[in-house]
Amino acid sequence: MNFTGRKYFPYVILFSIVLISRLPFLSAGYGVEEDSWGIALAGFHTKITGIYEPSRFPGHPVHEFIYSAFWGYSPFVYNLFAAFFSAIAAVFFALILKELQFKYFFIAALAFAFTPVYYISSTYTIDFVWTIAFVLISFYSALKNKYALCGIFLGLAIGCRITSGAILLPLLIICWQKNDISENVKRLFKIILPLLLIVLLSYLPLIREFGLSFFMYYDQFPYPSLAKVFYKMIPGVFGFVGMTAITVSLVWIIFNSKRSPKGGLFEKKPENKILIACYAVIILFVVSYFRLPQKSGYMITVIPFLILLFGYYLNEKWFKFFCFSLMISSFVCSINLTDKLRGASFSKYAFTLKVSGQELFFDPFSGPVFSDYSKRLQKIKYTNDVILQADSITVKTIVIAGWWYNQIMVTLIPKKNNDLVVFEPYINSGKLDEYVSQGYVINYLPEQNVYNDQMFKMDYTDTVSTPF
Repeated sequence: MNFTGRKYFPYVILFSIVLISRLPFLSAGYGVEEDSWGIALAGFHTKITGIYEPSRFPGHPVHEFIYSAFWGYSPFVYNLFAAFFSAIAAVFFALILKELQFKYFFIAALAFAFTPVYYISSTYTIDFVWTIAFVLISFYSALKNKYALCGIFLGLAIGCRITSGAILLPLLIICWQKNDISENVKRLFKIILPLLLIVLLSYLPLIREFGLSFFMYYDQFPYPSLAKVFYKMIPGVFGFVGMTAITVSLVWIIFNSKRSPKGGLFEKKPENKILIACYAVIILFVVSYFRLPQKSGYMITVIPFLILLFGYYLNEKWFKFFCFSLMISSFVCSINLTDKLRGASFSKYAFTLKVSGQELFFDPFSGPVFSDYSKRLQKIKYTNDVILQADSITVKTIVIAGWWYNQIMVTLIPKKNNDLVVFEPYINSGKLDEYVSQGYVINYLPEQNVYNDQMFKMDYTDTVSTPF
């Protein structure tokens, strides 16, 4: 695609805005999540051994292979990949909307790019934005009747995050034509064959090493309370301002459904199958989220299709209000943990509240993006403090690091570790007893005694260990 002509100037501007907006946040380590540091750790191991190591099952091979090739560069370079793919995804969302003759494709794409969870996820080492970029390229290819490309990019999306396979159903809805069975079958094969080839090549190292047993995931945490589930699903995704805008917009749609002309801001009313495909994406990924509601990032795939549907039901005034609210939501009214080790900083104007046993703050003058950045800095400081304290230990010690393990191990790579100290992620009762019999002192980092017991469904950690 040639982006040099005036026709593509808006897309070049969009790409530049999105990419540049991420740059100030790319240097604070590999991110706030233990999985992002796990990707860096697995990349290091893959690089030095030459054998692919997944950061966690079922693996994210496309994403992880590329990162392993760039091990040794700074976290900024790792995070720059996410920023780049976030800009690509925004451009292809705009292209999808333009193809569907949507009037305000530029504003809608910016709203997607600046939705809090998407903005944050595009500033650190995680696979969410890679995945949605490939998904949107696949959708655009389907709209342009380029079925082989559609299959290739969906295969790459599955290679980044295996749950992206659910997108196949909405894509087939888009590509299906009535009363054209033979052509539909041909389209299906044009999508499926390259998709399967890409997926097979991506996961082949895992299949060779683990057979089909790689198709699993770890979830040592119990199912969260409903308050946490809906917090991560709605304000955790859209921010406080975005959540308010969605609520107000839905109320407007309900009370104006009869008076508002269907077709919204599309110059030509989109085919029903486009709307059905959007609903299918949203339903599939909401159901998937409720299956394992641990991260707001799991909802990222829903965002562009939700924006498209709002563009169908809202009028010009309300749609602009909705989009600008999503953009503003990244920069004001942050809700986050007050925890001094893994929480975020907040201003003197913030007030606190308790939700499901955890203290949160609401800060009208600090947005989710700034809170996430300060949380990353705070976690880096604590990790360095742990390593510094470990350097002074003079007896054989095991430290149960839990969710701090990946970040500690990556931070230790260029350092000389105290040989008397061994960091472990989680330890079962048999291994704990073995360490005790060998004369080790067992310590745990904050809260990791609780999560170590949850991991192995036991009540034992506190009997043989003490806080670090």
